[in-house]
Amino acid sequence: MNNTKDLVTTVADLKDQGYKHEFRIKNKQLFSDELKKGFGMEEFTIDDVYGFSSIEDDKEDDGSEAERLFAITLIKDNIKGYLVDAYAEIENIEATEVRAKFDANNVQIHHISDDEMKYGLPRVKKALFNEAPNRYVFRIGFPDFPTCPFGNSFEALGWDNQENQYVWLVSSIIKDDRLVREHYKK
Repeated sequence: MNNTKDLVTTVADLKDQGYKHEFRIKNKQLFSDELKKGFGMEEFTIDDVYGFSSIEDDKEDDGSEAERLFAITLIKDNIKGYLVDAYAEIENIEATEVRAKFDANNVQIHHISDDEMKYGLPRVKKALFNEAPNRYVFRIGFPDFPTCPFGNSFEALGWDNQENQYVWLVSSIIKDDRLVREHYKK
């Protein structure tokens, strides 16, 4: 794995290494939409874990920026894939056996600072926002949002009026009352 800085690049690197299938947790199983099948906790191994974090000087940071990426192999068929835990969903799952599987892996977590970029977009931290709050708006429902690197779609994104580009606003900015929300009008 090269010295990547963001989740998107790391997923691309994993795909280049043969980890092609995207997995998610569904009904207490590892599930693949592509394979249309769920797999029990005993049916896969965790080959690698990558932890992404953003360290802000801002004391309002609530830690919600932390993410994990799991490189996974299905034992029986040697099918490789990945699971993105972008919002600490695994921690929120009530199924203890699911949490135990991910917690019990014997793989060291590679901590990567996702400091400058998030999902391929420039990351704006609270300190920069505080310098010029009117520079940024929170766009909702715009049809020109960039493509989500995981095949989903963005419903809302930050916009930098100075650079005329979409940006990723950290959660403490989104909660800030000074941030203008702009809904798309047809």
